[in-house]
Amino acid sequence: MMRTFPVFAALLLWVPLGHIRAEVDIPLDCRISNLPPGRCGWCALETVGRHQHIKSLIGLTEKKACQARPEDLIQVLDSKGVTYRLQCRGQFDIRILRQAMQKNHGAVVGFREVQPGAGGHIVTLVDFGPDEVRVIDPNDSDHRVRTLTRDRFMHWWDGFVLVLTSDPPQ
Repeated sequence: MMRTFPVFAALLLWVPLGHIRAEVDIPLDCRISNLPPGRCGWCALETVGRHQHIKSLIGLTEKKACQARPEDLIQVLDSKGVTYRLQCRGQFDIRILRQAMQKNHGAVVGFREVQPGAGGHIVTLVDFGPDEVRVIDPNDSDHRVRTLTRDRFMHWWDGFVLVLTSDPPQ
């Protein structure tokens, strides 16, 4: 048994650091469920805000009884003085996603509409790996982290990313 330990330790050191990733651990009590009439954007923003202890975003979903476009989210952040990084719809630079995960921030991301005119959807990204992506969907009342293949995520992602730049808990 003792001879396997040095082999195991050597294997751990051999794994390239670029392949090591960690899911952003957003506690259940920070995850906000969607409310009518489809407040997914507010829910995702409040979820990330609660994770990062940004008090001005707590209760946002209750206060905003409407749907939200990315512009609406930005307007609220600007009015509250919350700092952020933004990538607009139609841009697909994944560096912003990787950096958000590395900094334990999580990210608010947009999905394409299923049918033209149906409206898109906004979720919270908590992991962006080489093969799998994990999200918290505010439409899931059980608040589970859902896993998608990276290809499926890239198909549905509309390019929108919003990352709050306040330091989250370690």
